[in-house]
Amino acid sequence: MTISSDKKPVSFSFNNTERCQSRCTTCNGWKTPAEFADKEMTLSEWKSVLLNMHRWLGNYEFIISGGEPFIREDVFDAAEYAASLGDTVNVITNGLAVVDKLDRLVNSAFTNIIFSLNAVKNPALHNASRGREDAFKRTVDSIQNLNYLNKHNADHRWKNIFISTVVMPSNLSEIAPIAEFCKLEGIQVSYQLMDNGDAFFSADKNDSQIYGSDIKTAANSAIDEMIELKKRGYPIANGYGQLDAFKLLINQPDEIRNIECMVGENNFAIDPYGNCRICFCMEPIGNLKESLPQDLWYSEKAEQIRQNIKMCTKNCRLLNCNFK
Repeated sequence: MTISSDKKPVSFSFNNTERCQSRCTTCNGWKTPAEFADKEMTLSEWKSVLLNMHRWLGNYEFIISGGEPFIREDVFDAAEYAASLGDTVNVITNGLAVVDKLDRLVNSAFTNIIFSLNAVKNPALHNASRGREDAFKRTVDSIQNLNYLNKHNADHRWKNIFISTVVMPSNLSEIAPIAEFCKLEGIQVSYQLMDNGDAFFSADKNDSQIYGSDIKTAANSAIDEMIELKKRGYPIANGYGQLDAFKLLINQPDEIRNIECMVGENNFAIDPYGNCRICFCMEPIGNLKESLPQDLWYSEKAEQIRQNIKMCTKNCRLLNCNFK
């Protein structure tokens, strides 16, 4: 084992379901067979995992993701339990399942609420990326109505509201409009290249050519726009180092491999069935229904995955796992 015995993870993602009402081009979770819902951890099992995590780490911060987390009504109870232990709970949502739950959401235990939104100027772009014609309206209504409640309901727990935008060749023109929308609403946006940048390259992963010079030009302009807007005070959560790395990927993709991937030393991800990963793209290191989290973290299996991560050349090193 090469990881220090006092080294603990710092980035946590707990996926409570793979079920989702969207049919996104950027995610395959919704393709999970319906019968897998019966295999998801129960609320009682999640509480046991959360307690074991807290006993190991003390107070810590994590995000609940999906699928769509709010398909499960007990996500509110899981968040409340974690908060009662002293932990900070965040959530990412497509906004579709919370349209009729906003009063409950604004009074919930979640601290940061992150909405997935890929366009505002051209709603059809967002709808296409989500595979639903009503996606834009329902998501934006959820964002704006929750934001209103957040600002005008004095008795609730204050929420930090964020937008998460997947940047694709199809929505490069949406960078500034989304930043403008967030500035007007008084919320923040975080941009992420689709498929960690692979969408901007040919289907042959051994070929590092951009699809076309027009896309390369547009991608460079979009990233320059992110940087300029951030300098002008727009609420863009990405750090300059990450934005510079986006540029590096578009223009010198081979150089991206010089960015050290730290997910093996930083990340702890749990899927709906209790499987634990230290990299989203690699196999589990064990199951938390059978083992304590610290036993998995310091296991030989985890060390094997860490060695595999050191040899990995994927572009997912551009994710927020490596940039804060």
